[in-house]
Amino acid sequence: MYSVIDVGTTGVKLAVFDASLNKIHFEKTSIGYKTLQTGRIEQDSQLMAEVVKGYARKAKSLGARKLALTTYRASVVAWNRNGSPISNILTWIDGRGKEVIDRLPSWLKAFSALSSSMSRIIRPDTPAILMRWLYDNVEGVREKVLSREAYVWTLDSFLLYSLTGRYVSDVTNSTLTGLVHPKNLEAVDIVSSILGLPKSYPEIVDSVEDFGAFEGLEIKVSIADQQSASVFHGLLDPGRVGSVHGTGSFVEQSASGFTMPKQGLVPVIIAGIEGKRYYGVEGFLRTSGIAVDWLRNAGFYSTYEEMEQLASNGKLKSILLPFFGGLRVPEAPELRGVMLGLDPSVSRADVLLGLAWGVSLYIAYLLRTIMETCGKPVQPLWASGGYSQSNVFLQTLANATGMEVARPVSIEATIMGALKLLLYSDGKISLKELKNSPSPSRVFKPEIDDVSRERIFESFREVLEVLVKWEKNPLLGGKF
Repeated sequence: MYSVIDVGTTGVKLAVFDASLNKIHFEKTSIGYKTLQTGRIEQDSQLMAEVVKGYARKAKSLGARKLALTTYRASVVAWNRNGSPISNILTWIDGRGKEVIDRLPSWLKAFSALSSSMSRIIRPDTPAILMRWLYDNVEGVREKVLSREAYVWTLDSFLLYSLTGRYVSDVTNSTLTGLVHPKNLEAVDIVSSILGLPKSYPEIVDSVEDFGAFEGLEIKVSIADQQSASVFHGLLDPGRVGSVHGTGSFVEQSASGFTMPKQGLVPVIIAGIEGKRYYGVEGFLRTSGIAVDWLRNAGFYSTYEEMEQLASNGKLKSILLPFFGGLRVPEAPELRGVMLGLDPSVSRADVLLGLAWGVSLYIAYLLRTIMETCGKPVQPLWASGGYSQSNVFLQTLANATGMEVARPVSIEATIMGALKLLLYSDGKISLKELKNSPSPSRVFKPEIDDVSRERIFESFREVLEVLVKWEKNPLLGGKF
């Protein structure tokens, strides 16, 4: 029997499967955020460790022999050698990295501007920058790390240490820190040096590995959540493309090897298996799911069923661009949400349809940017995650991208990708079977012609260019 613990930004899930791969247990615990002030969003690290350990015990009590751990990425934490946390988890949507950037010397900012590689790292949302914040602001942590009495690294490493006592991180998580190069897994010492970070790295290993055991439960897989979803979507073969729409919307296209993409796209390792690394390129919108919840909390709808019904009756009058956390592509970290086309006739239904179009057009923009590096993707575009339950959204996504959009039978892509890796680690499936795409429950085909699509997309591109130029304007996110 197998178990998967999926640590997401909004909660932790446990799934247990029997020998026939039937799901015999599923539950979710919401962790919530400790929002200290505007832009500071962290989670209780002690609570997180306790929930994960509790789920591991629950899985074992239900008969599970092996465990896969998936974690949300680009988030950092400090902990003592005895496993007790020193800090809370600075999440990937935390904004205090900007404080670090603002305090950096002018020569470093100039150097970053001139170096495309460095500019990808010296930015507010990079884990290396968040680590610098911990070293600067948590009393005693630098001294403890230097004396090997403590560690500062990513969430996966903290949880694996809590479970096994082993200081380790898999390739999908560690290479997103800015401190480990995805091409060769070597430490990027120049980043540590210029940021003044102690060179204390965990052991970097494959995603499928003997990570250790927790009270007799073997941990065989550790992988970043989006990459686990990509494994489920079949992105181990080059040219495949998948998307996950949860807290944010993430798009990944697999590549034949390591490639450094243009603009603010992210080179990723989709998985490390038996010494082979599978590469891809990623773009994302941080806050699509957050915008869905925001509209519910604001009274636009009360249930997701009502949201779907309203959106299906909406008219394309107004478009909501949910850029709540800024953009990496194009570079606009200060940009915030914008609603276009408002007039007194715009209804709740129109706004909900407008959100589907806003997210879809930005995904289309990301795909076209990724295509400049990776070439034309292989159809379909897989779509999983909570927002993918919306038929209106997926049909809009097909219309905006011009691609067939496939929703798999299970939208729990992260859990199912981790399960596939567990099966592979146990010899139950071959590498060829691991690379297979899932069975679709429904495929959405474009319903508008190419001319109409290009007209809508070019209008969106023009609006985006204007918004980026006006990014610092206080009405678009800049400070008064």
